[in-house]
Amino acid sequence: MEGISVMKGKTNKTTVLKAAAWIAGLALLVWCGVSFAETVRRCAELEKNPPGFVDSMIYMSIKGKELILTGVWTTVRIALLGTAIAFVLAILMVFLRIQEPNRRDSSAVKALKWLANRFARLYVFVIRGTPMMVQALILYYFGFNLFKRTGMTVTEINHVWSFFISGLCTVSLNSTAYLTEVLRGGILAVDRGQTEAARSLGMTNWQTMIRVVFPQAVKNAIPAIGNEFIINIKDSSVLSVIGVMDLMYATKSVSGIYFRSLEIYCVAALLYLLLTWLSSLLLNWLGKKLDMPVRGIPSSN
Repeated sequence: MEGISVMKGKTNKTTVLKAAAWIAGLALLVWCGVSFAETVRRCAELEKNPPGFVDSMIYMSIKGKELILTGVWTTVRIALLGTAIAFVLAILMVFLRIQEPNRRDSSAVKALKWLANRFARLYVFVIRGTPMMVQALILYYFGFNLFKRTGMTVTEINHVWSFFISGLCTVSLNSTAYLTEVLRGGILAVDRGQTEAARSLGMTNWQTMIRVVFPQAVKNAIPAIGNEFIINIKDSSVLSVIGVMDLMYATKSVSGIYFRSLEIYCVAALLYLLLTWLSSLLLNWLGKKLDMPVRGIPSSN
């Protein structure tokens, strides 16, 4: 009985300590929140950029919030649309990539399959072997010079071939190469026995691919597709070199207005971290719903 009493005493003491720790942590959190809110209010009322590092970060973020929010929205749009377009293009590209001539094909079909396969291989090799920044510069100036030869003015060209459109094309074409290999890996991961079973039921190669293989390949590739979206959020920062008003370009603009760089770039880093973290949480939730392995924030391409 004495042993039971001692154990109950220890349990009660542990419970009290845990409750005290929770209360202390909550109190500290409330104090930090109130202090931060007061600092934000004080910085918002200032007329000049304060000398303190944190104060300057808050001041520049408040004064440049319109530019920064525009940059965040542009970054998310480019990453989301770019990944979606790349997925569609990768579907087409992977069909070219998996074409292999066989004995039953005619000479013309063999030649077409060989060309399709080599084109897809070359595309993936070139895109994955060159930086996105270089691709963005080449694509933008190629399109600009192409429209310029038609006699269009610079203003007219900017309406048709805007920085946003050229940046979106860059992200889409870049991601297509990576998603092509992702989908190809998903196709190879499907058990060959399922393909043979479908063929034994009288399905053609095309029907087998569409009805049996490809749906499973897409499901296997969903985590990697989500990772590509997160990567595009980060890698889209290189598009600032051609003038895309993304988060990186917005922070550069704010830095140029107030002649302070370190503070606002730290704000940009926090915003990128927040975007990738939220996207990672969404991806992990989707992975659990689909009963798939999940990973943390992926590294850049």
